[in-house]
Amino acid sequence: MPIDIPLISEELKNYLKELFGDNIAQKYLQKIVSPMEEYSLHVYRDVSIIDVILENLRENGFEARQHNDFPNMVVVSPKGPFELSLKEDSKEIVVDNRAAEMIYQGSDVFAPGVKRANRVKAGDIVNIVNQNDIFVAQAEAVMSHNQMMVEKKGIAAKNILSPYIVPSLESLDNKSLPVYFQSLPAYLAVMNLDPQPDERILDCCAAPGNKTLHLNELTKDQARIVAVDRSKRRIQKIQEKIETFKTSNIITKVGNIIALSKEWGVKFDKILVDPPCSSLGLRPRLVHDISTNTIKSIADYQKAIFYACDNLLKSKGILVYSTCTITKEENEEIINYAVQKLNYTVLEQNFMYSKADVPIGNFNFPVQRFIPGIDKTLGYFIAKLKKS
Repeated sequence: MPIDIPLISEELKNYLKELFGDNIAQKYLQKIVSPMEEYSLHVYRDVSIIDVILENLRENGFEARQHNDFPNMVVVSPKGPFELSLKEDSKEIVVDNRAAEMIYQGSDVFAPGVKRANRVKAGDIVNIVNQNDIFVAQAEAVMSHNQMMVEKKGIAAKNILSPYIVPSLESLDNKSLPVYFQSLPAYLAVMNLDPQPDERILDCCAAPGNKTLHLNELTKDQARIVAVDRSKRRIQKIQEKIETFKTSNIITKVGNIIALSKEWGVKFDKILVDPPCSSLGLRPRLVHDISTNTIKSIADYQKAIFYACDNLLKSKGILVYSTCTITKEENEEIINYAVQKLNYTVLEQNFMYSKADVPIGNFNFPVQRFIPGIDKTLGYFIAKLKKS
């Protein structure tokens, strides 16, 4: 059976209750262990292929529809939940927690995620568990234990049954189509930035590049867009997307935006800031063990990123700040820092879709919060600001 409540530290449980109250905290915990109720496919430019995508998804057993307000988005629901029973006499493969979350929603078992697979042989039907002994799937091994641990690449076992199956481009044979998965909140973050042709726009923590492409789509290839990420590997992935989607006006740069802001003399009209965060909004999460000290440490780094972007933004320029987490330290407190210390004004957003209306502390900003258990998405935060 699907998991009801994630393994969660008492420290984080108390934090959530203090942040949201008992009722919403419980709703969040019940939903964070399941995939999003609604996934969204962004169709890049060519909306004429919507019917092909819908037909493809439906033929593969998924419920899918065109978004009511955004014609270039397809909304699709995962399959499940399915009944899953532990086979007591079966061997098991132990995988790391991140791999377990992917397997829990239909992914095969890849060798790099395997931590232990004692006596497993190719052809064995095995139980898949994470490092906390949470049962996530049944699978058929296609490698022996030695192969998994030595080769460390490729598919170690094929998923037979998991609680959920989420759509993927690979499984739906949509790889050649100009589409990519982009959550509704991430889509809205770009829409609320309102990028225009001829503007100079910075996507300062750009990986995996979906919002960068969206910026380019909205500006019809006529803006000057710079995509920055500190990982060379992730920038290479963005570059591959740029080539796949045949865009010519996006510049990529490997580097830490804090250091780059001290080197560059350029000023941007608009900046999209989606910094590294505690990721407490991502779904599904089977284990929650991040400490409040870690949350505060991440928030300090986010303030440094915001300060760096402030140095790169023109006077009266627009900045959209977003995260895929639900903490006040990484969200409202960052916005309060921008208002109090950097003289920003928080603006109303043109695209408001969150159903969560939860007051956080004494903050009264017109921001947008998505909370699992209230919204059908991942947990997310969006704020739009203007530099005074």
